[in-house]
Amino acid sequence: MTFPRAAAFVSAAFFVALATSPASPDSPLFSVYPSYGAKFDIGTEKFSLVTQMVVYNISGQTFTDVGFKQTFPDGVSVKETYQREVGTEATGEQSSARKVESNVFYANLPTFKNRMYVVIPNELVLARRLNEITFPGVEISYTDPEGQKQTAKMQDNTYDLFIYSNVVGGLERFLHKYNNITFDFAKAVPNRKEWEFAPIAASAQGRFPTGIIGTSGVNQYNGHFRLRSGPPGDNIQVVVAYKAAQKNERVKDQETLMKLLRDYLHWCGEFDVQPDALKVTQGQWKKYDDSWSIEGRWVDTVKNRLGEGPLKAKVFWGAREDVEYFVLALAHGRALGVDSANPSPDKEAQLTGQIDRLLDTFKSSIVPLSYERRR
Repeated sequence: MTFPRAAAFVSAAFFVALATSPASPDSPLFSVYPSYGAKFDIGTEKFSLVTQMVVYNISGQTFTDVGFKQTFPDGVSVKETYQREVGTEATGEQSSARKVESNVFYANLPTFKNRMYVVIPNELVLARRLNEITFPGVEISYTDPEGQKQTAKMQDNTYDLFIYSNVVGGLERFLHKYNNITFDFAKAVPNRKEWEFAPIAASAQGRFPTGIIGTSGVNQYNGHFRLRSGPPGDNIQVVVAYKAAQKNERVKDQETLMKLLRDYLHWCGEFDVQPDALKVTQGQWKKYDDSWSIEGRWVDTVKNRLGEGPLKAKVFWGAREDVEYFVLALAHGRALGVDSANPSPDKEAQLTGQIDRLLDTFKSSIVPLSYERRR
């Protein structure tokens, strides 16, 4: 497995992969990229954090008998660990052992080569909604090339959780408060209780995501977020991006539209659009005139990984608030690996129906700038 799959769909356990960046002789031995995706259960209105701890070997050396230890802070417990016997060295992976004891995560790896990175995912439950949280740094023990046992401790990381503790209620209330945009999840997809904020994929932004992954809003008129729900084979995700725009700045042609589609699709992974399956129309959608509607399929650019799946998008401009919206939804209903080449029409039809119903419940509460000035 490679990192983009983990970035697009939370499915992996503990794995290592070969990266391409060369090590610098002056670099430290390891670099750590921790990210914490905010996750909401719309049934219980509970909140958790889905962690992706990336530990990258930048030493220029190969270490053996490597151990990783992650201590979680008070008030945080591990909800779930993903048990998986990962692959062979030929695919850039090695088998590992992992466990959680007394709120401490342990993993062991026989060999950790230069330019490999380890991804450690867990789901953390907070005893209460905290304003701030400090995660102790990962401790790495290893045997160096000279046969000496060594230990390295990465730095602690403190994060602000105020916006998550400052909302009473679930995901819809959170989105309304911080983005003034909502979907009716309970109506559109009642069986999908858990929704996780996902980062812009590492392949799209050129770096591993770090920090708390949630919603990004510069102000009421500019922002974005990406949500996903379900494991591979039963996964849908939604990207919403919006920006202040005058009428003459809106998307007017298909060339610009397709560039935006590909850009936002790359946020979800190393995907491209299947040209012969693309259908683009323009007309009324909800209360929005001259809206663009896109139907098609996304394709994984890496063979024998995720395969492909359906996508739909709406691009429209709100005349009242002078904001342009791009809403992209895609689904994955196939198996992984070699079997991803096999179609799954019934499952994809089911997921496409969910996407349609979800898009139909889109609602923006962004008000005109003139309203803000009168406050």
